[in-house]
Amino acid sequence: MRPLELALLLALLMHAPGLAAGEAAYKAGVAAYQKRDYKTALEQFRQSVKNGNKEAAVWIYCAHAYLALGHKDQAAKTYQRVIDNFAGTPEADIASKGLEAINAAPAAPEGAPETAPAADAGPVAGAPGAPAPAAAREPVGLAARISVTPPRMGHPPVSEATMKAVREAVEALPAGMRKALDDSDAAISVSPNMIDKWPDSINDLDETSPTLNLAENRGRIYGKEMNMYERAKVRGSKSLGPARSPRLMKHTVFNQSFQIVDDMWTISKDPKLRHEYFLDKKNVPFSAQSKLATFLKDDDWGPRETCAELVAGMLGGGDENTADLYRYFPRTRAWLKQRLGIR
Repeated sequence: MRPLELALLLALLMHAPGLAAGEAAYKAGVAAYQKRDYKTALEQFRQSVKNGNKEAAVWIYCAHAYLALGHKDQAAKTYQRVIDNFAGTPEADIASKGLEAINAAPAAPEGAPETAPAADAGPVAGAPGAPAPAAAREPVGLAARISVTPPRMGHPPVSEATMKAVREAVEALPAGMRKALDDSDAAISVSPNMIDKWPDSINDLDETSPTLNLAENRGRIYGKEMNMYERAKVRGSKSLGPARSPRLMKHTVFNQSFQIVDDMWTISKDPKLRHEYFLDKKNVPFSAQSKLATFLKDDDWGPRETCAELVAGMLGGGDENTADLYRYFPRTRAWLKQRLGIR
């Protein structure tokens, strides 16, 4: 995490000490849930609620934990609570599917105790950061650590089109990258905008900057959490602009996934990669240098950003820089394609 981002996060937590305690318990619950320690997870989620967490996600997780422990009645009541109190959100849709799964399940023989899922079956229903309810294959690894932030300030919830794009992007990652992310604690958080996840951050935004501020960017990495924002904030207001396209959301997933893998594998610092990069960089014409200034920096960020954008484009994303980077960095692109096994 960069110093500016760390300072922002610490400032937000200082503004809301109760929320910080609730967030700590929530994260502990998620960690326990992903280890299938459902009893500890439920205790932590309930503690998170007690400490002031009022988000839909914590109630979804409570319902999932109840169900995994075999407490179907309590799970059904909790799913219904989410449906009633968070109507129109992605969590309400998840709760509806969870409730349908409970109602559709065959009744246990009279006198037979309810049992938790088999140890190798995984969680039975999805939640932000947990597998989705399905009769088919359960998500694992990074795919099971995708969370959704409920909207605030009258914002629209994250669309299903965006969530579909994010899930498809994770599935499209090259095998090596995907395994590295699956085996790490990398996670994806999708929000309508940054100010939905951290409302107090709106007070610290530079609304006069000639460059994009944090709430206008597509996303940001904090540690190993990839934060994706579906919409940009409209400068000078709390309103949000139109939803970014599915292709652009995929591009953001690919870009940030590469950056996390790059931190683990130091791909952009590989001397062979740097050799190809500098040969390409020398041939960028003066007329394109202003537009591509970010990718031509002399520090480590030049090669890193170039690699991240090229990989995102090769995997099926694309933005306003893709065509130019393909044109001016062919050697770098070819090296990355071979190194990562991109078809």
